Order: sequence, then structure tokens, then C-alpha cells
Amino acid sequence: MITGHDRSEDLAAVLDAGANDYVAKPFDVGLLEVRLTIAERQVVEVVQRKRAEAALEHQALHDALTDLPNRLLLNDRLEHAIALARREQTPVALLMLDLDRFKDVNDTFGHMVGDHLLQEVARRMRDTLRASDTGARLGGDEFAVMLPNTDEGGACEAARKFLTALDEAVVVDDRHLDVRASIGIAMFPDHGDDAQSLLRQADIAMYSAKRAGGGLSVYTSGEDIHSPSRYALVGELRRAIDRGELELHYQPKVNYGCQCIVRVEALVRWQHPRQGLMLPDEFIPLAERTGLIEPLSRWVLNAALRQCHLWSQVGLALPVAVNLSMRDLHDPSLPDHIASLLKRWELDSSYLVVEITESAIMADPNQALSVLGRLSSMGVKIAIDDFGMGYSSLGYLTRLPVNQIKIDKSFVTNMLQRENDLAIVRSTIELGHQLGLPVLAEGVEDRATWELLATLGADGAQGYFFTHPLPPTDLLRWITTSTWTVGNEDSSMGSSSPPAA
Repeated sequence: MITGHDRSEDLAAVLDAGANDYVAKPFDVGLLEVRLTIAERQVVEVVQRKRAEAALEHQALHDALTDLPNRLLLNDRLEHAIALARREQTPVALLMLDLDRFKDVNDTFGHMVGDHLLQEVARRMRDTLRASDTGARLGGDEFAVMLPNTDEGGACEAARKFLTALDEAVVVDDRHLDVRASIGIAMFPDHGDDAQSLLRQADIAMYSAKRAGGGLSVYTSGEDIHSPSRYALVGELRRAIDRGELELHYQPKVNYGCQCIVRVEALVRWQHPRQGLMLPDEFIPLAERTGLIEPLSRWVLNAALRQCHLWSQVGLALPVAVNLSMRDLHDPSLPDHIASLLKRWELDSSYLVVEITESAIMADPNQALSVLGRLSSMGVKIAIDDFGMGYSSLGYLTRLPVNQIKIDKSFVTNMLQRENDLAIVRSTIELGHQLGLPVLAEGVEDRATWELLATLGADGAQGYFFTHPLPPTDLLRWITTSTWTVGNEDSSMGSSSPPAA
């Protein structure tokens, strides 16, 4: 018998030492050499096996990169939470989170930087959650949060808390990355009565938030293309393209240099027979998700160039800008189609400007370079729309035949109140000029913003300060009565003189 020493301590030490130590050699405790009995070895083996099983179970139920619960564990906990809530008649909230333009981070800086960004997002998520909540990584840049016994107001508060946690830039290898997220919220029992329904509805709400430019969105059946009403709307939109129910409104773009209107942007509207005039946000996402965006875009291109032709017949030379989607940009037949439309309406290619978002370009930069290069060689001008909302590669930007940068209205509208937005607007204007590109600001709603942009050196502006988008007849009437005249952009491209007093 060994005296002056507790054999249980020896056993604990052996357990910590690992199986190889106790099988291969004696274990020293002070000056005493302790050999394990057969029974004690069996205990060690059982404990080691339990630890290995626990480690494998943890690995199976958690994300390897962030150590957050994975989709399998989230689904299990969500089902249990719903079962408990059903018995106790309490709500459960599910948040679906997706990082905005995360693909651009990987493409621009590499996957290692992207992984560090995901780990930091996971850390900040943990810091915002209660002990009873479950935060999970579902894959890629998609996360979810399950909030038991939480109503819609509490879910929105939790979402805002997480968005606030992302306000501070993430620093990776001396790079400061601004992180934005889109969050969709679905509630039990209001939006779904099982785990799969809630996951699906939260995902729909998340895409709604993403289309709105980020932030949060609570699920509504109107966003669900698989709901009976949305399914019917798909068929109606398909017929509307052929039946003449669509129309274009036009919003002028004003140049600082000549103090004049240099072109207009075509914005599609749907005159629905029952729901009245529908704005693009109500049906463009539906078109993008159901494959109708190609015929819709071709209708817009034809209608816009036809209107340019009609204006030219009355002596009004007014170029038009048309927004194209990612699907349009990746269509190799697009340049030939545009060429045929220009010939049909007897227009020079300078009458058309195509506006493409950063995300559409970065989804497939090589294809974008090919299509935009062909358009540019035809003389069609190209503008980068919503600039500043993504992580576009400056390397690709300098290679693309771009003629203008447009600053997203989300920065312009509040730049008088928010220093960060003002800094982004200022730096974007400076960057554009360093690249030799004129910069236009969207979302100008008052004279103070218009004048500040002139001080910052902006080349052009667009927004309600001038007028809302108008039908062709109303636009022509506005032009003839307003103080803004129509001029030639080419004569003042790049000029940024302050406006007249």
C-alpha cells in the first residue's frame, strides 16, 4: 500500500497524461513509481473513449471555422423550442443573417481574409446573445439565431443589436473591412409552425432585406414567390410584358459643370389592372428570381430607345440610362441586341448609358469585361451604379471601360447628419477623379446636399431636389417650365464647378 498519497490523484494524472503514457511506461509521482491496476486501466480507457466520443459529437454538430452550432444542431434546438412554445403558448423568433458582398471580400483579398472575417462576425454574434439563444453558422456567410420566448419586437431589437455590433470595421492584416449584413426574421407561430417553415420564411425575409440595401426585414407573405398570390403575380408579369401594362418614367441627371440636364434614367413601372401603379421593388426581384428579368430588360431597352427617337423627332436630344441586371451582363448576345435596337430607332450609340452594379460585375468579372468591352467599343457609355455598397476590386475597375461612377443614395441622403457617410462620399469622389472618372451622386433631396456635393467636387447629381421620376409627357412639360435646361454632357465631362447662386 502506498502511504501519504491519494491514489485517485494518480489516476486523474494518468487520465490527463493520455493513453500512450500509461500503456507504454510507468507514471512517476514524486519519488514513487505507480503502476495502474487492470481495473484502473479499464477506467482510463472508458474515460478516454467517452472524451473521444464527445469530441466527435461536438465536431459533428458544430462549424469547424467558427465553433458555432451548425445547421443540424440549430434544427434540433429549433424543433425542441417550438415543441415547448406550443405547449406553453409562447413565441419563438428565428433570424437569418447574410453578410452583404462577402464574395467580393474573398475575390479581392483571398479566402484567408474571408475566414478571419467570418470568425470575427461569429465572435460578435456570441457577445450579443443570451445564454438561452442559439447562434449558428449555416454555411458560407450565412448565419442564423434562434431566440426562444421572444416576440417580434424583441427579435427586431436583437437584430438591431447585432447590426450595431458590426458597425465597427473588422481589421484583418491591417485591412479595415466594413461589414454589413441583411437579416430576415420569422416568428412562430405567426409565420410557420415547424422548423423548416421558419427557416424558409426567415430566408425569404432576409432576401427582402438584402434587396432593400441591408438592415432587417420581417417576413410577409407578399415576399414569398411560392405563395398563391406571388405565384399568380409571376404569370401576370409575364403577360404584362406582352400586353403593354409596363411603362417607363424618367428622372433627370444634372451636371454641375454646365448647370444643365445631360440625360435621364429610365425607371420601369407596372400599371397593374387591379393593384394600380407598382414600383420596381415590388416586381423586379420577382423577375430576377423567376427568369423573367431577361425579357423585362429587353422591353425596357427597346422602350427607352424608342422614347429617345420620339424626343429627337421634336428636337430634344436627350440620352437615356438603363439599369441592367447581373443576368443581362452575363448574356453574350446583349451587345448584338443593343446594336440592333440602336439601328432600329436610328440612334447614335452615345444616346445610351448602361448602369451596372458592383455586385453584378464582381459575380463574374471576366464575363463582365467581355460584354462591357464590346458595348464600349460600340460607343455605349457605362456607369457603375450604387458604388460604395460592395468590395469591388480596383484592379478590375481600372480594366473595365467605365465612363462614370454613381455614389449610392444611402450615403448621400444622410451625409449632412452622418460623418461616416460624408467621409465615404468625399473619398469616392476623390477616388473617381484619381481614376479619371466623373462621379454622380444619387439621392439628392435638398439644396444643402446639392451645394455640399459641389464643394466636394461631384460632377453630377440626381434626386428629388430636381424632380421625381416622370412619365414622358410630364417630363417634357417639366423641362419646358423648369430653370434647368438640356445640355451636352461631353462638353463638361469631369468639370465640377459650384452651382450658380
